[in-house]
Amino acid sequence: MEGNYPDYKAIMPTNYRTLITFSTPAFQKACRQAEIIAREGNNVVLLKVVENGEGPARVELSATSEETGQSEIVVDAALSGPAMNIAFNVRYLREVLDVIRTPSVVLEANAHNTPAMICPAGSSHFQHIVMPMHVG
Repeated sequence: MEGNYPDYKAIMPTNYRTLITFSTPAFQKACRQAEIIAREGNNVVLLKVVENGEGPARVELSATSEETGQSEIVVDAALSGPAMNIAFNVRYLREVLDVIRTPSVVLEANAHNTPAMICPAGSSHFQHIVMPMHVG
């Protein structure tokens, strides 16, 4: 398709402070479970990354809805960089995870309010930018 398109590279950071590596099926399953609750609450899911000095880090995915309650799912992950809390539209996470076919997936972020990138572990051929959501 011909035309002028926005420069997507302008919003893509060149490096990231925090890298979280998940098992693709485990992260996908956690997102699907959180989405059941999150869809009643604007699809917001909060990822709370918790360091574990001796073992894998934990990522707690939580969603809350006034109508259906609360959900919290814990997923093991490898963490490089500082732990953080960041919220996303869970539907966007699930949609990208549905097309990644590698055993592991990497979520790269700098802060709770800057674009994050999701890509298959070990591959830079597919990069998906996800904007975090502001939660008050």
